[in-house]
Amino acid sequence: MSSILLPKTVREIIDAKRRAFLWTGEEKCHGSSCLVAWEDVCKTKEQGGLGVKNLENMNHCLLLKFVHRMHDTSTPPWKQWLHSHGGEDSYLGKILSSELQRYQSLTTARIGTGEHIAFWHDRWLLNITLLEAFPALYTHCTRPAASVRHVLRDGLRRHLRPRLTNVAAGEESTLLDCLRHTTLTDRQDTRLLLSSPPEPFSSRGAYRLMHAGVPSDAMRVWATLLPMKIKFFAWLLGGGRLNTRAYLHHQNIRTLEDSWCVHCPGVLETDVHIFVGCHKAHAVWARLGISMHCDLVQRPWDIGVGVTLPDVLRVDFFLLLLWHLWKARNAMIFYQLDLPPREVLNRVALDLDAWTRRYKKHRLELQVWRDWLATCNPPPSSTLPS
Repeated sequence: MSSILLPKTVREIIDAKRRAFLWTGEEKCHGSSCLVAWEDVCKTKEQGGLGVKNLENMNHCLLLKFVHRMHDTSTPPWKQWLHSHGGEDSYLGKILSSELQRYQSLTTARIGTGEHIAFWHDRWLLNITLLEAFPALYTHCTRPAASVRHVLRDGLRRHLRPRLTNVAAGEESTLLDCLRHTTLTDRQDTRLLLSSPPEPFSSRGAYRLMHAGVPSDAMRVWATLLPMKIKFFAWLLGGGRLNTRAYLHHQNIRTLEDSWCVHCPGVLETDVHIFVGCHKAHAVWARLGISMHCDLVQRPWDIGVGVTLPDVLRVDFFLLLLWHLWKARNAMIFYQLDLPPREVLNRVALDLDAWTRRYKKHRLELQVWRDWLATCNPPPSSTLPS
């Protein structure tokens, strides 16, 4: 992928194996086993995905290194050969030609000599290219690939057709005002990624820039110190993609009669019902003195906001509680083991005890949460010392 553009069929074969491994651990899987669309899985964690690399974009970002090195001042042998023998019809020439526009959209140029910066197609004067800023004037240019150095040396008028439209003439006047204070120097031209702040070009940085977006609240899940299996569960829960009986019914895998809650006959087993509506879940929340609402199921990081305990571990605690509610549901379905609310909370406490080393930086806060849990879930009176 650092030297060739993988064919689409090859990417699809690789993605099929990656998708099967993620959802089933096997070499192949049926579409019904995939709880989340692959496009969403490949989104960054900040955008609500898993951060699995998009092979097509990753492939392009790796090939962009050729384009970046062509704009570099160094002259390795392969670059000399390309200039003397390669041309646009060579293997490297085709890569450079196909990736150049993508490279220009991801980078900004800092002018030096101006020799390696395209006047119209690079971002060097404004936050956008001059092609985008002055589209009418660009239609009158005679040398679209001219460098900044050539245009400033020859004058803008010599790179335009003799007669301009009124719109193009107005754009020319504005552009000349922008160029009035532009001067060339003896320094080499440099290119940086369009990140904030700008950083040197790298394939990783280019990929991150291509997948930049508005951060989502899902990052609160990945910021916890919980084991990855619980984070993955919370990610599915936040997206409404848990493998509940209702979900299986909507996928035409289960009949309606087989989709009732195992504790509440006649009630469809949705994720909201499992964690809020079911009397088993209600009993757990009642022990903690927390009023659980339906809209909090897909926003688990907002559960227990009003609890007057250290906020640093709040998300960890309630995600762990939801995890054990889910395990209690599975224990009843697969093993016919009916766990009482006290036992569910006991298992939460056992995990907190077992994971003390995970929270060594927050030992005091962890102890506060453990004490609060012990207060809300005291042992039966028969086991209390006399």
